[in-house]
Amino acid sequence: MFKFNFNADNLDESVSNENEHQIVKTEELINPYTLTTLPFTELIIGDKSLKLIHEFPNTYNSDLIPGTYEGGFKLWECTLDLLEYLNKNTIYCKEKSVLDLGCGTGLLGIFTLISGARNVDFQDFNKEVLTNTTMNNVLVNCKERLNNCKYYSGDWKSFTTFKEDKYDLILTSETIYNVNNYAKLINLFEKKLKPSGSILLIAKNYYFGVGGSIIEFLNYLKSSKLNADILWTSTDGVKKTLLNIHF
Repeated sequence: MFKFNFNADNLDESVSNENEHQIVKTEELINPYTLTTLPFTELIIGDKSLKLIHEFPNTYNSDLIPGTYEGGFKLWECTLDLLEYLNKNTIYCKEKSVLDLGCGTGLLGIFTLISGARNVDFQDFNKEVLTNTTMNNVLVNCKERLNNCKYYSGDWKSFTTFKEDKYDLILTSETIYNVNNYAKLINLFEKKLKPSGSILLIAKNYYFGVGGSIIEFLNYLKSSKLNADILWTSTDGVKKTLLNIHF
């Protein structure tokens, strides 16, 4: 059974920086020295190799603290399933503008870059996740594409109004664990997706102890302008579902 180490009663839609978002600048925060000093794990996805810098110390001592730390230092298992799907369906990536939403390690956006994406924006709630993990992973995997990447930290509500760009492809993994965030997540999707674009959302079917689930999310989605198709479901182990969300 999969379970977070916090109580559902602690979940709250309001966060301290809900109305604040910021661009995180690569040149100020990436140290090229990490290329030769930080150990990494190599992930083989099809014929591609992804380097994952070993996770930095998580000073929060938790998988998740809603409104404070949203899990970005951890590589969540659904991300690996989505990487496998993208490897078999690289048409989603080629010449696309991509948003890696709740990016954490950034591996989804990185994979699209090395598969032909035009540009990738990486968004995470926590700035320190971007500077310590995401940017270093981008640097060791595609240092020749740094000019095609931008980074944004903050809450989804603020990101929706902070940046006017729309995307061909939005990728997001395990971001529906908190039912209280569904409204602003779906609003972001509606505002940031191009009319012909796709959102690939993957999650566990149910988050025990929290209440978020694929069924609950799909019920919320019915009141929006978006539709969803099920692309893949797991057949063993923890039950997971991959959705293609579109207008």
